[in-house]
Amino acid sequence: MRRLLILIGLVLSGLLAAFLLGRPALAEFAVMQGPVTMRTASLWLQANHAGQARVEYWALAHSETPQQSEPLLLNAQQDYSALLSLTDLLPGKTYRYRVLLNGTPVKEGHFTTLPAWRSSGRPFDFTVYFGSCAFLQDSNWDWGPSFGGEYEIFDHIAEQALANPLPSFMLWDGDTVYYREADYESPWGMNARQRSVRHHPALQKLLTALPHYAIWDDHDYGPNDSIRSFVLKETSLTLFTRYWANPSYGLPQQPGIFTDFSVSDADFFLLDDRFNRDHDRTADFPGKQLYGPDQLSWLKNALLASRARFKLIVGGSQFLNDLSKWEGWQHFKDERQGFLDWLVQNRVDGVIFLSGDRHRTELLKIERPGTYPLYELTCSPLTSQPRKAAEETLNPRRVENTLTEQRNFCTLDFTGENIDRTVTLRSFNSAGKKLWEINLSAESLKSP
Repeated sequence: MRRLLILIGLVLSGLLAAFLLGRPALAEFAVMQGPVTMRTASLWLQANHAGQARVEYWALAHSETPQQSEPLLLNAQQDYSALLSLTDLLPGKTYRYRVLLNGTPVKEGHFTTLPAWRSSGRPFDFTVYFGSCAFLQDSNWDWGPSFGGEYEIFDHIAEQALANPLPSFMLWDGDTVYYREADYESPWGMNARQRSVRHHPALQKLLTALPHYAIWDDHDYGPNDSIRSFVLKETSLTLFTRYWANPSYGLPQQPGIFTDFSVSDADFFLLDDRFNRDHDRTADFPGKQLYGPDQLSWLKNALLASRARFKLIVGGSQFLNDLSKWEGWQHFKDERQGFLDWLVQNRVDGVIFLSGDRHRTELLKIERPGTYPLYELTCSPLTSQPRKAAEETLNPRRVENTLTEQRNFCTLDFTGENIDRTVTLRSFNSAGKKLWEINLSAESLKSP
C-alpha cells in the first residue's frame, strides 16, 4: 500500500509539474517601444505593482549626463501601465535608454530616431515588419490540440530588425490578442488577457527590438466576428489605448482606433473595422457600413492632404477579395465601390492595401482600366492555425506564387532614389526563411 501511495504521489507530482511547465513564466515587467520620430520617442511600461517610472536616455556619441523623462506614477486604475515620452532628441541618432521603477533599473535598450530628409528631397530607405493573428496558448483555458504555435517567429522578426541597418517598425494588423469566451464577459477578463499576452516570454525580445503600431480586428476587439453591437466595445477601446502607443485614436465625434502616421515618403492610414461595423451577413441596404461615413471622410481628406509617394491603407478585413465568403469589404458593396470610384476620380496615386485575418498570406491585384492597378497584401497568421484557400484556390486576382498557407510574417522594404523608389514585398516562414518576393515601383502606382 505504501509503495502504491508513493507511486500515486509521484504520478500526481509529475502531472502537476507538467501542468506548471506548460504555463509560461510571465515577465515581471513588460516594456515596448512605441513610435519613434525625428525628435521624440515613447516607451510603454507595465509592472505588477504601484510605483514611479521614468526613463534615462542618452545619445551613444555623447557622454553628458543622461536626459530624464517626466516621472509617471503606475496606479491600479491603469493596471500599473504608463507611456513615457522621450523628447528633445536629434534626428538620425541612436540613443541608449534605461527604464527605472522606483529608482531601480528594470530594462535597458536602444532606439534610433528617424533622419531628417525633406530639406534634401531625398527620402530614406526603411523596412516595415508586418503580420496578424497572434494566438498564444493558455494552459489554464485551452485544452486539446493547440491553435497556436511556432512562437519562435517573434524572435526571428526581432533578430532581423536588430540586424537591419535601415529604420524599421512593426505593424500589427489585428488579432494581436485572442479573447476567450471567459474573457469578453467582463472588463476584468479582457484586461487580464491583454496583460497575460503582453507579458508572455515569447514576445519580450520583439517588444523592445523596434517601434510598434497596431490595429485591432475581431479577436482583440471582442468575440469572433464581433461588430458595433458588442456591449463592451467601450472597454475594448479603453484597453487598446492602454496597451498600444499609436499617435492618436479616432476623432472627437467618431470614437475608434483609426489614425495615421508618416515615415519617409510613405503615409500609413490605420483603419478601425469593428467599432461601427454592420454585420457582413446583413442584406444590402443604403448606408450599410464597415467603416462608416465619418471614418471614410477622414480617410479621404487625409489621402488628399498626403504628399507621400506611397499611401498604405491598413485594415483588419480583406479589401479586394470578391471570392471570399468570409468577412471582408466585398459584403459592403456600396461603401467599397464608392471609395474605389473616389480614388479614380481624385487621381490618388501610390495606394496599396494591407490586411490580415485570413490565416494565410497572398498578394491580390485588380486591374483598373485607365489607371494603375490596386494591390492588397494580406499577411496571416503569425502564430495562429493556418488555413487552406479552399474555394479561393484559383483566385484570378492573386499574384502568382504568393499564396502562403503556413505561419509567416511579411516585410515591406522602401528603397531607391527619388525617381526610382520601390517597395519590395516579402513573406518569411516562422524560421525566418524567405518564401517569396515581389517588387512594385512607385512609377507603376501612378495615374497616367
